[in-house]
Amino acid sequence: MGSSKDIMQTFAQKEIRAHFKAWDGWSCREVPSPYRRDMTFILSRDVRGRTENVALAVSYDEDPSTLALEALVASMKGKAPKGQFLIVPNAAVVSGIPKTVQVIFMESFGFVEGKLVWLTKKKNAKHYVPPEAPAMVETTPIVAEPNAS
Repeated sequence: MGSSKDIMQTFAQKEIRAHFKAWDGWSCREVPSPYRRDMTFILSRDVRGRTENVALAVSYDEDPSTLALEALVASMKGKAPKGQFLIVPNAAVVSGIPKTVQVIFMESFGFVEGKLVWLTKKKNAKHYVPPEAPAMVETTPIVAEPNAS
């Protein structure tokens, strides 16, 4: 039997587990996102008898927004999150993300020439490296020297 999970969800969960380890006490629960393209999660752990909650959103957009994360924080009635995180592909434009949101760049996906590509580490895989821009060669004008006669 096949899986009903999208491969992007699988990679997103791997990225989350890489940053929020289970041995640190983190448990991850996916929450339905109001935005179809984004995934939202609530991460929690017990620290000295208190529950610490973190709001996290995953976006695969080149210019991600925090709308899904804001909706998630608003839905956490009475449970103010300890932090807000946004996981985005490498080379995503994050200049519009507020300073209160910590941005985590994915290791498995990135943007190359405006396209979302899988950044694999496999030995024989084709790697998509952006082409180098042609070097501009500076030419110096040739000046004729007078004859020394």
